[in-house]
Parts: sequence; C-alpha cells; structure tokens
Amino acid sequence: MSAPVTTAVTPTALRPALDGNLVARLEGLARTGGWLDDTAYVEGTGHLTYRGLFDAAADTATGLAGLGVRPGDRVLLALPDGIDFVTVFLGILRLGAVAVPVNTLFHASELRRSEEIAEPVLVVCLSDARPAFGGTTVDPFDLRTRTGGPRQDPHPVAPGAIAFAAFTSGTTGAPKLCFHAHGDAAVFDRAIGSALRITRDDVCYSVSRMYFAYGLGNSVLLPLQRGARTVLTAERADEHTALAVLAAHRVTVFYGQPSFYARLLAHPDRDRLSALRVAAVAGEFLPYPVEDALRALLGDRLLNICGTTEIGHAVLANGPEAPRPRTVGRILAPYRVRVVDDTGRPLPAGREGRLQIAGPTIGDGVRRGSAAPVRLGPEEWYTTGDAALIDDGYVTLLGRLDDIEIVAGANVHPTEVEDLLGRDPRIREIVVCSVRRASGVTSLRAHVVAEDGADQEELSAALLATAARELTWYKVPEDVVFVTALPRNATGKLLRRALRASGPLQEEPLVR
Repeated sequence: MSAPVTTAVTPTALRPALDGNLVARLEGLARTGGWLDDTAYVEGTGHLTYRGLFDAAADTATGLAGLGVRPGDRVLLALPDGIDFVTVFLGILRLGAVAVPVNTLFHASELRRSEEIAEPVLVVCLSDARPAFGGTTVDPFDLRTRTGGPRQDPHPVAPGAIAFAAFTSGTTGAPKLCFHAHGDAAVFDRAIGSALRITRDDVCYSVSRMYFAYGLGNSVLLPLQRGARTVLTAERADEHTALAVLAAHRVTVFYGQPSFYARLLAHPDRDRLSALRVAAVAGEFLPYPVEDALRALLGDRLLNICGTTEIGHAVLANGPEAPRPRTVGRILAPYRVRVVDDTGRPLPAGREGRLQIAGPTIGDGVRRGSAAPVRLGPEEWYTTGDAALIDDGYVTLLGRLDDIEIVAGANVHPTEVEDLLGRDPRIREIVVCSVRRASGVTSLRAHVVAEDGADQEELSAALLATAARELTWYKVPEDVVFVTALPRNATGKLLRRALRASGPLQEEPLVR
C-alpha cells in the first residue's frame, strides 16, 4: 500500500475529535436539524433519504475496511455522477481514508495516468471501466454487500485532517492533486453558503460533475449541510436534458458554466430558468452578452461566482445583495482578496494586476498522491493566475495570466491538442486556443499553417476526427481555420491573444 496521507494542516488538528470527521458532522447536522428522513438525493426514479445515505456510507466503509483500506490511504473514485458516487465518497471519508475523484469521461490512457498520479491503494469503478486501471479495483455494489467485518464507525479525525483530493492542471500542463480537509466544508458553507442561502426547501442540480471540486461542492458538500434535496444525472447534461430536469424536479438552485447558460438561452424553453430561486454561474469568464441576457431573464437571482480547485469552491460572489454587473462580486468571509503587481506589491483600487486570495482552505497542487499535502496558512496569499482589478470591493476579472484555456469549466492545455494534431505531415504549424463565439459559448479552434498543396477540406475533417477519437470531448476543437502565418511579436513569441480575438467565423444570435 502507498504511504497514507494523514497530515494535520491547521492548529485545530491538535485536538482530534469524532465530530472532526465530515461524515459524522453531516449526520449530526441531519439529526439535530430534523431532516434524517427527508430525501437527500434523487436519481432517475429512485431516491435516498439522509438516513439511508449515512447507512449506505457506513456499509461502504465496512466494505473498504474489509479490503484492507486504512485511515489515510487514498482511494481513487472513478464513478459517474449518481447516488453510488456520493455513498462511496462518504464511505471513504467515514473510514478516515482520502477520496480522489477522477473524470470518468477520460480516455483509458488518461484514467491510467490519473491512477499513477494519485497512487491509490484501491480504485472504485464500474465493472466495464476496470480494464483501464492497473491496480486493484472494486465495484461499488460489492463494497456495500461485503460481510465479515465490524460495522465501521466514523474514524476520529481532526477537522484539519485530509479528506479528499481534486485533480487540477498546473501552468506546466502536468495534472496535480489539491488536498482538502474534513473541516473545509464548514468554511465553504460559511462563505458561498451565505450567498446561496440553501434551505431544506431547496432542490439543487449541477451540470458541473462531482469529479470537479466545484461540482463536488454543489452536489455534496453544500446541500448536505443544509438539508436540501439534490438531483443527480449520470449522463453529461445538454441544454435539452437540463431544462427537462429543472421542470420535472422543480429545481430551485442550479449551477452551470457560462457556455452552458449560453446554450440554455438559445433554447426555445429557456423561460424554465425563470422558476429558479438561484442560478449560479462559474467555471470560466461570463461573457457580457450572456450576463446581460441572463440578468434580463433572472434579475438578482443570477449569482456569478468564482473560485479555484486549490481553494475548493467559490470565494467571490456577485450577489445576492447589491450585485454589480460585469464583475465577479466581492470576497466572501473568511477569505481575503487583493491585486498585486509582478513583484507582489499590493496595488491600489482600479489598477490591473495579479489576483491573490488568502483563506483557510487553500491547498496548492502536488505532483504525486504520496507527496506531503501542501496547505497554505490562512494568512498566506495564493496567486490564482488571473489578471484582475478591484474597485469599491468588487473584483473584475480581465483574463488568464497564462495560456491555459478554460472550456466548459475545465482547464485545457493547448499543447496537448497541438501535439496530437501536429503529427499530421500536412501541417506546418498549428496553434489551438479558445474562441468566444457570438452565442457566448467558448470553444476551441485550431489555427493551421498547412504545407503547400494540402487539401484544406480533407485535412480539416481528418484533424477533427482525430481529436474526437483521441481526446476528451471538451478538448476537441470546434473548427479549423487555415492561415498563411501565425501572429508573433518582434522576438518571435506567439501571440495567442491575437488569435483568441479573431472571433467566430460567422455571427450567431444569442437567443433564437
């Protein structure tokens, strides 16, 4: 087995207690709040109460212990969104182990790479996914039905003990793991929870998946602390299915990325959004035309929020009180925000610089699961990689400081796509970057300098087919543009911003 991760990361970790375990705390909240017998999750025609959820988590923890999983061990969680995901996630935490969710839409090679980075003692996945992994795997059903061991009580841990890790991508392109503690969820509830104001009367639905830190908070960490009901769908939602879910389940709190909202606005049934109490948008820059259209439809019920995987969830929110359009709002307590210059010197209001956040939940990424978790102290500043300015307490994002593209709320490193497509001998140069379409949707475009005599139509079709076959869906370019030369500065450095600014090939209406 790999080295366990049990590092205490806050002063409170010096006082171990049973209620430091997040699962024990959630069960205690449900008991004292009176919602143990309320519905916690709905998936298809099935539902699970809070009581049933915690019982299933206990059974899962017992099964994990029977397989030799111990407190501090990492368990890779490779399941689609659904009740199984939640019960396994909570079962891992109940045992005191560390859950590491992974994107199930990855290709087999990417899943294996994620396993190598996480270095887990066990992979929990569906049976048909087992061939993608090199280590020991188990189906979630088998975990719940294993017998022969004592029922596992929540393992006593401090609030600062590591609970889960989320994959992200660093500026160099190599995936990293950001570790978060059992006590982080309470901080998320204090911060973004104060803006969402979720109650037992709410029904929540997130199109952002639970293998993202954002989606995990939306569907697990936030609603379970407030007694809300959450709808889960295994398949990645499109605008048609999402609107159907909103109507069928009378969803009141909805989470999506700006590009997804742009597609919703173009749908003939977009007025279904009007029934929402809160429409939260995060994951990438909110284009002004999309924001204007959403505010016209929703008014102050639109909540533009911002956070990172390293932080764990949103720390900036534009509302619900005194929203200021075209900003990501103000910092949420207990976090702090500032903008600095290239030397780290704080800048005055209205000056553009590097955005920094300080707070108690920030875990910078590490290259291997066995590495010591990196957790910043609450007074240490974390640089998000965004260019921003602050005016009257409101933060305006101006773009990324590096060349990482954000598509559908996920980080995409252009070099990965360029390396794959650039293998075609008919290509002289290729650059992939994001383009904000006239509809407001952000997607990738491949800019190609082709060899003389290449058939552009045939080459374009071949490149898009290769990308669709070899890459995860959000890494696939939407189109290919042929150019005679790529824009560069006087020193020969590629000007990606000039390509991003090229815009769509033809205009499309935002709302049809």
